[in-house]
Amino acid sequence: KEGSQMEAVSALKVGCGKFFHGEGVISLLAGEIMRLGGKALLVGGPTSVDRVMDAARESLDAAGVSCVVRRHTDYCTVAWAETYAALARSEGCTVLVGVGGGKCIDEVKCAAHFAGLPIITVPTSIATCVATSMVCIMYNEKGQRAPAVNLSKEVDVCIADTGLIASAPRRTLAAGILDSMAKMPECFHQKKIGSYRDCTLEEYIQVVNSRAIFEFLMGEGRDLYKNGGAARRFQDAVLTNLLHTSIVSGFADGSGQLAVAHATYDFLRTHHTEASYHFLHGEMVAVGLLVQMAYNGSSQEEIQAVRSLMADMHMPLTLADLEYDCSGAQRDFFLQTIAADANITTPADMSLLRAALEEAL
Repeated sequence: KEGSQMEAVSALKVGCGKFFHGEGVISLLAGEIMRLGGKALLVGGPTSVDRVMDAARESLDAAGVSCVVRRHTDYCTVAWAETYAALARSEGCTVLVGVGGGKCIDEVKCAAHFAGLPIITVPTSIATCVATSMVCIMYNEKGQRAPAVNLSKEVDVCIADTGLIASAPRRTLAAGILDSMAKMPECFHQKKIGSYRDCTLEEYIQVVNSRAIFEFLMGEGRDLYKNGGAARRFQDAVLTNLLHTSIVSGFADGSGQLAVAHATYDFLRTHHTEASYHFLHGEMVAVGLLVQMAYNGSSQEEIQAVRSLMADMHMPLTLADLEYDCSGAQRDFFLQTIAADANITTPADMSLLRAALEEAL
């Protein structure tokens, strides 16, 4: 009996082993590779790999670090992760380095997991919290969502060079702001939480931290979008989007369901794949966030404040903006799919969802 109880225990995986953020911290990459064995398989998008290698080359050469470099342009799939894991083993690599945005970093995290090797992430934007999250969001060869792969341990090192990140397109910054903001309304999905007495401590940690993220990004979002790396709280935004947000996700691990905002993303990637390919993760989540807030019972003033921020950052505001026709049978299909994913089962809750959808039309 005791053995079966221990088998059911799941380790709480939150944060990462080391998190470096600041101007020029890419110079630390060589030392971290050496600490983790000295030979790296470095994988990322073509542009990101070139930017990172240019920035790190002097320190890598000085340390005598050996890197096998691959440029990834396909979807993030289990098959590619297996390929990179096999390559790392055959080349005698001791650590994998994932460079760029969510697709490439999740690919390399998954490959490191399969290979049983450490992982260093080098994000070049703050569009998602993927660089420190304990889950790999996977797709099939058509670009549709596939089952996620959970890591067995935290990311070993994240090196977030604010100089590299500051040069990313503003669009990625806007998407990351809304993706992180979505955590708070999603924490309240089908829950009434006023204090720690109303829920588990894990849930309350999610609520308190996600509220801090939401308030910070609502307050600083416009300045961040307008001024990028020169914004008054840019360093804090890097910390918030890359680490603080993933901590909230870590405490939410095992909740067993999506909420409306991220279910909207999954729907579009799975059932509207070709058209949605041109939109960023956070742009799709943001439209779902408006629906989530309405479903939660947020006031029109609160919803409009988020919509106004999105408009000021030139983001899609509706499903039509995301090129999804939400009329007739298409609307019913959307509602039924979101309801199933977000555990919306009663007629009353289904009516709430149908009314909330108006915010995205």
